[in-house]
Amino acid sequence: MAGMMCGGTGKQRAADTEVQEICEKVKAEFVQKSGVNSSVFEAVSYKTQVVAGTNYFIKAHIGGNKCAHLRVYKRLPHQQEALSLDSFLLDKTMEEEIVYF
Repeated sequence: MAGMMCGGTGKQRAADTEVQEICEKVKAEFVQKSGVNSSVFEAVSYKTQVVAGTNYFIKAHIGGNKCAHLRVYKRLPHQQEALSLDSFLLDKTMEEEIVYF
């Protein structure tokens, strides 16, 4: 397994359709927890971490040069409630790299 430390995050990649769908599914939870309700909520890039499921660290564009970093947990297929927004960071910019949080 060259390139990925066990339990570490993978390389940052451009967001794809699957990651955008994850953003859309957790948007209401993000708005409720953060108080930020932007008409723009677009996945820009992401990293993953394999645990007992998968942590997605997603950079979401929320308007202007502002981004939020989201940590979304995707449970294993046999578990209930497939996605949960575990944490987020506000006041991020488009240029900032996603780091573990």
